[in-house]
Amino acid sequence: MRIKDSRSIIFSDTPVPDLFIQDMMPKLSGNAVKSYLFLNSVFQNGSRKATRTDLADRLGISEEAVEDSLLELQRMHLITVGDQDIAIHDLKMQELQKRYRPITSSPPKEIVGREKLHKERELIVNQINMTFFQGMMTFTWYDHIDRWFEVYGFDPQVMFALFQEAANQNRLNGPGFAMRVAEDWASAGVRTYEQLSLYYTHFLKKNEIKALVGKRLRRSMTEYDLRDVDTWIDEYGYGEDIIEEALSKTRGASKPSVRFVSAVLKDWHDRELKTLDAVREYEGKREAETAASRGKTPTLRRDNRDNFTPDSALDPDHDINSGIRLPRLLADAEARNRED
Repeated sequence: MRIKDSRSIIFSDTPVPDLFIQDMMPKLSGNAVKSYLFLNSVFQNGSRKATRTDLADRLGISEEAVEDSLLELQRMHLITVGDQDIAIHDLKMQELQKRYRPITSSPPKEIVGREKLHKERELIVNQINMTFFQGMMTFTWYDHIDRWFEVYGFDPQVMFALFQEAANQNRLNGPGFAMRVAEDWASAGVRTYEQLSLYYTHFLKKNEIKALVGKRLRRSMTEYDLRDVDTWIDEYGYGEDIIEEALSKTRGASKPSVRFVSAVLKDWHDRELKTLDAVREYEGKREAETAASRGKTPTLRRDNRDNFTPDSALDPDHDINSGIRLPRLLADAEARNRED
């Protein structure tokens, strides 16, 4: 015996899970959304059947488009397409199975500590939901928050700060931005709110130095320039004073470059110069050695004094005025004229 719904389809309703609206629908194409809604409508009215041709006619698309839509829905685990029928998955049950964790025996102290931690996390998650999503946070965000808590070990206050950062940048339309920030914080060793405060203090100082470099070099900093500055600070351990000293060496250059400053700082780092005094002492010695080596090299005089010897002046073949030896024929002719 088959049970049929006797209500008119004109005035019937088709319930759609919020899981689909909030998490799945933004990722689907228009035809896939229309196909899913139509399949749910058919499912709610059990006396109807739907074929690919039926879907194409009712939705105003080609059968090829219907086939592509069904494959898209199947890839998203919303339906299963068989030879004779199409099964619509229960999204709520799928979500429950993803969130279910088997209960294993634990010592009472561990159970109490875990319950306290979970309560703190639950409170901060609710606060995130109400503050940044007006109580409409999608289930995708819940999954990411759970994973960030488990993988990165963030304190609840750090998790809230993560969403505050994404909100400040207007990047709560998806988890991508928050995910990159979470990875950066975790790689920097941030777990507690105190560590996050120290991280931001260092982060802001680095930004100030990057702005200083761009100002001194009179250029817009590229991504590669910023990486070089990160190397100066994070790898070499140099602060603003030593970086400023290196920047001063570009004074007078028509096109000062970050590459030149990097070469200077690398030289100081290779020589294990850690302080500004050590850098200045090294540069002073090098300038003194350079000046001394230049002093041993003979230089040309700007005038003609002492550029000839008395012997060269008495040489009849030498022209005193020009310092150029005359041809032999002209010298002999002048000698004969003097004899006459």
